[in-house]
Amino acid sequence: MKRKWLVYGIGFALLLLLPQLFSAQYYKVLFNQIGINIIMVIGLNIVLGYTGQVSLATAAFFGIGAYVSALLTTRLGVSFWVALPLSGLVAATFGVGLGIPSLRVKGHYLAMITIGFGEIVRLIMINYKTLTNGPNGITNIPVPQLFGYTLDRPERFYYLVLTVVALVMITTARLEVSKIGRALKAIRDSSTAAECMGINTTYYKVLAFTISAFWMGIAGSLYAHLMCYISPDLFVFSESVKILIMLFIGGIGTVWGPVVGSVLLTLLPEWLRFMQGYYMAIYGLGVLIMMIFMRGGIIGGLSYIRERILRRQR
Repeated sequence: MKRKWLVYGIGFALLLLLPQLFSAQYYKVLFNQIGINIIMVIGLNIVLGYTGQVSLATAAFFGIGAYVSALLTTRLGVSFWVALPLSGLVAATFGVGLGIPSLRVKGHYLAMITIGFGEIVRLIMINYKTLTNGPNGITNIPVPQLFGYTLDRPERFYYLVLTVVALVMITTARLEVSKIGRALKAIRDSSTAAECMGINTTYYKVLAFTISAFWMGIAGSLYAHLMCYISPDLFVFSESVKILIMLFIGGIGTVWGPVVGSVLLTLLPEWLRFMQGYYMAIYGLGVLIMMIFMRGGIIGGLSYIRERILRRQR
């Protein structure tokens, strides 16, 4: 136990020093993007990994959080620290509405509903110009300030994102071993059996969508204030697919899987850019191979190897 906490402490110390190890602003923005992706993948993991409900509405909740935060701060002059939780709460409200259909449909039917929801949100962003400014998006989104200290540089914003990621991971880890986490996993394994055990499947399915949407809304708010600009073309269906692939590659239904998948699939395209026009083909091939031969994701594969080693030692 002491060794585990020592490893965590060393890892966290390295993360604190990470922005200081790179001089290029590009990499510092990339580190922020990794953190935001981690939050979104964790949110999807709660619905898909723990509850077994298929959702492809990640980009929609991400966009709702971004637009709510941007509109509150640019139009109403609300502080970022108020807009941040409000963006999560508004996204969570939509999560409740989307969670209700999950009570009657599942599998690919539920996936189609979430895809439709995402398209509706995107079309509203494009066509409701008086509110969203249409395809032009929202500009001049203010950067956060804390005790007179402006987070106007990527290395400064990084510590805010890192704090939120740590909070989300700790909350998710506690959720996994709690009564709620056990109920969600029971529903994932067999909804009928869970009902026979007295679990209120209606409540927990909607709750899973609500928590998931909340974290995605928080991620959207962080993204809006990091980039200071958002537009509808940032919150498209391909973004939801990308987050889904990150979850599968890292390890669905695990605490560390979203972290591994987010880091790998955010950095991999950057590592392959030296191949110029071929890098997307190689990137896609690599993802396909990992999904075929590592169905439990990287974390699942490592757990399998660890179990095999322990069995041999016995």
